[in-house]
Amino acid sequence: MLKNDKCSCGKMKSAMSTLAALAAVAGALGVARPSLAADRPPPEYLKSAVVYQMVLRNFTRNGNFKSATAMLDHVRSAGMDVVYLTPFVEMDRDMDRNGWSPRQIQSGFRTPKNPYRISNYDKIDPEYGSDEDFKAFNDHAHALGMKVYMDLVYLHCGPNNVIKDLFPDAFQRNKDGTVRMTRWRFPYVNFESKGVRKYLIDSMLHWIRLGCDGFRCDVGDNVPIDFWVEAVKECRKVKPDLVMINEGRKVEWLEKAFDACYAWPWSFSIRHFLTPSLPGQRTAKNKTLDQKMPGVRQYEAKIPKDALMFCFMDNHDTAADDWENRFDRVNPVEAGNAAFVLTFLRRGLPLVYNGNEIADNALNTFFAPVEDPGRARKTVDWARALQPAGQKRLALIRKLSKMRHEDPVFSDGMQEWITDGEKSGAIAFVRRLGGKAVFVAANLTGKDVEFKAVIGKTPVAPVNAQDSNSPCVLLAECGELAVDGVVRLGAWGYVVVACQ
Repeated sequence: MLKNDKCSCGKMKSAMSTLAALAAVAGALGVARPSLAADRPPPEYLKSAVVYQMVLRNFTRNGNFKSATAMLDHVRSAGMDVVYLTPFVEMDRDMDRNGWSPRQIQSGFRTPKNPYRISNYDKIDPEYGSDEDFKAFNDHAHALGMKVYMDLVYLHCGPNNVIKDLFPDAFQRNKDGTVRMTRWRFPYVNFESKGVRKYLIDSMLHWIRLGCDGFRCDVGDNVPIDFWVEAVKECRKVKPDLVMINEGRKVEWLEKAFDACYAWPWSFSIRHFLTPSLPGQRTAKNKTLDQKMPGVRQYEAKIPKDALMFCFMDNHDTAADDWENRFDRVNPVEAGNAAFVLTFLRRGLPLVYNGNEIADNALNTFFAPVEDPGRARKTVDWARALQPAGQKRLALIRKLSKMRHEDPVFSDGMQEWITDGEKSGAIAFVRRLGGKAVFVAANLTGKDVEFKAVIGKTPVAPVNAQDSNSPCVLLAECGELAVDGVVRLGAWGYVVVACQ
């Protein structure tokens, strides 16, 4: 932030004011800093893709690759382009609860098996199946036209990870020689060890050769950037279109190694506003959208223009932590639908989590092992796909996926925020590409909302507004954009309109 320091030079003061004004405008419009660029643009398919996060334990009652493979046709039919798998490699079986994460203990499942506490990076955990099962899953996904990404958990590992026996310097150490632990009570991996670095890169290459198309890197900001640069360089020799997604926000990581980061402020602002019962919303200082959205724009203005941002309503962490407060559990299906309209059509990379496409609202935790008899009640409730709420959500997700795939304005277009409705609980923006513009607005409240959409001093108006036969409305439910720029949205309503 620029400070208004006193200056005897009027020209300097004027120049600074101009720069500050330009920066503010750039933030308001969602324009990325032009001086930043990713190491290489993301693969073309990724710009219009929809990603499906799959937690094998929760996805089916059997919780394994064979059962998940049988569901891939459904995933593809929902419009998904990428299946991103949470960790499926061998979990540490150490029974010492001092090495279990607090969340793992709180889950109530008395098992040492945590997918994020890994004992062997190259071996599939028998809970999920075999190498052959994984290959069959990959082959079927690829045959359907989908990519497969997997979770990399390299910051930490289980206390009995095989690297401990392979390399004496595998773990980071405290000054007294004890193993340095993360806040999850797992050993920190030592990236100063040349042996460990090579082992981890070789593991990435192993999964690439088995058909993996990309990696989502757990807590990637906390792994040294020089490791990621080295790893990406080696892996792209084998797979040039390898996708790297950082569960983080550091700009340098995007500039040097990653294709995407997470849209944290966006995702949590929308989730919390939509679900007031969430602890994060109850304790938030900024509770309304007009208080939350400036932080969203400030964050996104720093993201390189070619980089993408994961935008989610749910993921493995939030679903487990929200528990009874999952957004589809406490809200009508229309509330989530309005949020997904924004999430799919804004600048970003939309993430659909394990059953979101059918408005699944089952209690959910990734800590429940397959052998636990209570786990079945923590899996996706596929009966929702036969119920009105699930059918309505699925139809919308298919429509939104089709719009992203077929209209480049949603993959390549610039984005301009329209802030006029935020005080009332509505979010709006315009996407522009070439001579085309599309207005998107959604009401995230259960009350009617009306506001005037204006860019500068010019009202946003539909194209060919005088022609009643013009197909300018691309998608709408309880929403409209009038000729004079007035937006009217019913409870949880939305409207997507080609505009001038």
